[in-house]
Amino acid sequence: MSELNVKEHMSHQEVSEMHQKRLARIYDKVLVVEDLKTARKVVNMLTTKYRELVYACDTEVSAIDVKEETPVDHGEIICFSIYSGSQVDFGDGKSCIWVDVLDGGKGLLMEFAPFFEDPSIKKVWHNYSFDSHVIENYGIKISGFHADTMHLARLWDSSRRIDGGYSLEALTSDPKVISKETSSDSSQNKKRDLSLDDDLLVGKISMKSIFGKKKVKKDGSEGKLITIAPVETLQRDSRIPWICYSALDSISTLKLFDSLKVKLEQMEWFIDGIKRGNMYDFYEEYWQPFGNLLVKMESEGMLVDRTYLSEIEKIAIAEQQVAADRFRKWASKYCLDAKYMNVGSDAQLRQLFFGGILNSKDGNASLPASKTFKVPNTETIIEDGKKTPSKYRTITLHNLLEDPLKMQPEIYTASGWPSVSGDALKGFAGKIPMEEVFLMDEESGYAADNSNAIITEHAEVADKKKKISHKLNKKEASTYGKAYAAFGEGREGKDACHAIAALCEVCSIDSLISNFIFPLQGSHISGKNGRVHCSLNINTETGRLSARRPNLQNQPALEKDRYKIRQAFIAKPGNSLIVADYGQLELRILAHLANCESMLQAFEAGGDFHSRTAMNMYEHIREAVDNKKVLLEWHPQPGQEKPPVPLLKDAFAAERRKAKMLNFSIAYGKTPVGLARDWKVSVTDARKTVNLWYNDRKEVLKWQEERKAQAAREQLVYTLLGRARRFPPISKATNAQKGHIERAAINTPVQGSAADVAMCAMLEIDRNPRLKELGWKLLLQVHDEVILEGPTESAELAKEIVVECMSKPFYGTNFLKVDLAVDAKCAQNWYAAK
Repeated sequence: MSELNVKEHMSHQEVSEMHQKRLARIYDKVLVVEDLKTARKVVNMLTTKYRELVYACDTEVSAIDVKEETPVDHGEIICFSIYSGSQVDFGDGKSCIWVDVLDGGKGLLMEFAPFFEDPSIKKVWHNYSFDSHVIENYGIKISGFHADTMHLARLWDSSRRIDGGYSLEALTSDPKVISKETSSDSSQNKKRDLSLDDDLLVGKISMKSIFGKKKVKKDGSEGKLITIAPVETLQRDSRIPWICYSALDSISTLKLFDSLKVKLEQMEWFIDGIKRGNMYDFYEEYWQPFGNLLVKMESEGMLVDRTYLSEIEKIAIAEQQVAADRFRKWASKYCLDAKYMNVGSDAQLRQLFFGGILNSKDGNASLPASKTFKVPNTETIIEDGKKTPSKYRTITLHNLLEDPLKMQPEIYTASGWPSVSGDALKGFAGKIPMEEVFLMDEESGYAADNSNAIITEHAEVADKKKKISHKLNKKEASTYGKAYAAFGEGREGKDACHAIAALCEVCSIDSLISNFIFPLQGSHISGKNGRVHCSLNINTETGRLSARRPNLQNQPALEKDRYKIRQAFIAKPGNSLIVADYGQLELRILAHLANCESMLQAFEAGGDFHSRTAMNMYEHIREAVDNKKVLLEWHPQPGQEKPPVPLLKDAFAAERRKAKMLNFSIAYGKTPVGLARDWKVSVTDARKTVNLWYNDRKEVLKWQEERKAQAAREQLVYTLLGRARRFPPISKATNAQKGHIERAAINTPVQGSAADVAMCAMLEIDRNPRLKELGWKLLLQVHDEVILEGPTESAELAKEIVVECMSKPFYGTNFLKVDLAVDAKCAQNWYAAK
């Protein structure tokens, strides 16, 4: 019977005891460091006799919520371990070091500063970012970074989400990852005795498996919930199992490093068909210094103006209340109790809009015609039969329309019920400008009473109040959503659209508050100096960076940044920010990869790329340009206020919008089916428009077909610098899976190559001696944009250097067939520099 089958028939306690017994086998090989004398002896051996070896290091940390808090200025190290293989002997045959830092052991950690800070001693980590920050919290500056096994694993296979991900436990328990082979050129590996990490100890074992205990119910029986004691309690009360568990992390990390190094060395590395070495060479040249740079950027963080955030939070909450009241006031005309409803409740909104509608997956199920809900009794209403107001009261909601079929849902949830998501509601409202939601409509009786609210007085809104009020009466029905016809058109239909638009604003403002304004004020993501330290990760399948705690890459689009959240990211006194952004990077890369003559010429000519695309797609636009009835672009001369004839982007706005969407959609591998859905046209019509785009760019179509064939034939595609993204066999894929693989095969070389360019630009900036001398440091990368901070006095000079680095990111050159356009500005805050 296999071990897996044995475990299935064991209790949790028996499994825990089995793991602890197996772990205990390594205890005799672990040197426990608990005093200064032992610490100094070990550090002396690490920095002299054994200094040429590669060491895997790992920490265990308490007093931190790793999902919510940054490790910068958070967390307390309770122990750490160091391992370099069984050929090392620190005395009595002990080869793994485990250091107790709990209960006053900080002095022991500081004794290891010479080891951690020595740049010539190679150190390997799994998730280097976390361990580096928590150690540096004690004033020790980590140096000698050699590799992060998490990055090595992603470079080897960027698509492991379906195989358990990139945790140390998942990687070291996967036989496809862990190999018994050793690197052919590593004398350290040749000498290494794997007795500590043999087949029985193939990898990291989860804390829950070893130390988890089932929670006892009130009746004394065991429940299903498994709890784990705090790590500091485990270190004190379950000392030997804990020492073995935590020491195994560094042992597993080294074994993982050995295995991944071999795998990467066996993968050839090509750039543009020319062999450059193997993929471990790639790691050493690019991802190793990049990983180190990302940690430095995290450590720097960005200064946040919390006073400003507090002010815009008050404004946002007030505007959200105005929008919610406006919707409730309108809805209560059709359903009286709607004035008390919770507009943030999907269940209540679904009942209000879709009561009586059938489930799309189960024709026998439907939403009831009416339904009761419990809501907070904020009006202190005393219900019938009661003497005092209750905390909650009951309301009854029904469909706003007598005939539910008048407003049919278009979007459904996974369970088949009508969706009340933002996209679904916008379809009912139509295109109602945000400012109109907050202006009193002179003819409407449903505008909210905002006399006591704090409302942002956008200058452009204030200037247009009278004009907008007049325009509201003249707006054509075609700009409204489905609610216009459903509620009888005219004044009633218009009010419905405006009220539902107000509801959309409630959702939009709530997203800004919960995702940005409120979290950015929290101490859990900032250090002692008030700077926000997000985690930057190479963990997307294309190699693009992602960010978390907080996700600074997910800032609202500039045109939707209604509260100017970016204005809260500031430079410290005496400093400025430089924000530099690539222009149309992915399209330029597509032009290079496909060697598309039309795109290359358009970029060489400069100007409005999307207008040029529209001109090349549509004959009537080209004729208008040729006959000088419209201008492709216009550069005003002194004294000129408007162009002599209309600009293409104004005269043919609809065609240009389609051209712009196609420029990006085709680069992402979008199909006519997806575009038909976006444009709300037939697939045939969408395909005709797509063909117009390809008619002028046949090289792109050919290149895309070649990438799809490569994905089918080789099960991978490559980025500009030779990174591979792997795919499952397309022959075994369903139609949906095949479509996803083919889109990814087109998208990955473009997005992945954009990631390569951005990475090279950041490395070029980081190693620039003049920027270092002037005191400028990288803080953040957001898609194709980088942000630096440094002294205001040298901002303009530094900006010129940054632009030069980004336009020539490959060691001071640009081997692409197109120029890399860079726009850069200096300012005191992020918003002003955009």
